[in-house]
Amino acid sequence: MDKQEISNNKNSQEKIDEISTNINKKYDKSEWKNIMDMTQNNYANMLKRLTGRSKISNMILIYYSIFLIVATLTARYFNDIYDSYLSEYFNIIISIIILAYSLVINNANYSLRIYNLDKSLDELKNLKREIEERTLEEIREKYNEITGRTERRKDIDFFRTIRGQAKLYGLNVVTKKINRNKKCYNEEKCKKIMKYLSELRIYRLYLQIIAELIWHTLLFISPILIFLLCFVIKKIG
Repeated sequence: MDKQEISNNKNSQEKIDEISTNINKKYDKSEWKNIMDMTQNNYANMLKRLTGRSKISNMILIYYSIFLIVATLTARYFNDIYDSYLSEYFNIIISIIILAYSLVINNANYSLRIYNLDKSLDELKNLKREIEERTLEEIREKYNEITGRTERRKDIDFFRTIRGQAKLYGLNVVTKKINRNKKCYNEEKCKKIMKYLSELRIYRLYLQIIAELIWHTLLFISPILIFLLCFVIKKIG
């Protein structure tokens, strides 16, 4: 066995030992409360994300269905000022979008996921309230039970949690430094937040938020633009 292989084995064993230490580490009630605070914030952000996407998806289905009816009636009764051929082409595209969003909603199963997440969030809040009445072993088992049957958070949920904490402690999420004219009154907490920030791809997450906003904006203004375009094309044609 050469030196490189021995070194690799040693590093692997060190990582295994570190993981084992973290798993077996015993927290006191104060640390458990901090852990549950973080998890609660993550669940709250997950709930906002899922609820928002569910509402937007359903709204798009209703909005586009109404547009199809209006566009069809307009092409039928006002074909002298409204381009019915162009409208028919766009109606097919709109129908495909409606079908796609129907499949997304069915596969995403938002209602069940929101219900389960809301249930886990309530149980976690109850566990926090009862933390002084329970033993550390009971706290650990109940916490693992709740988190074990709850879907995992996305990076965007964790980012929103950390961004809220960074704002609270006067930290800049982009530079990962304390803002000017601000002073961190809990140095240990600030270091932990900056550590979390260093593990996240901040610019990528901001781009994801902006891209999602642009996509939803385009979805809402597209039917209006299509409707007006059919009038303009007919007039200049």
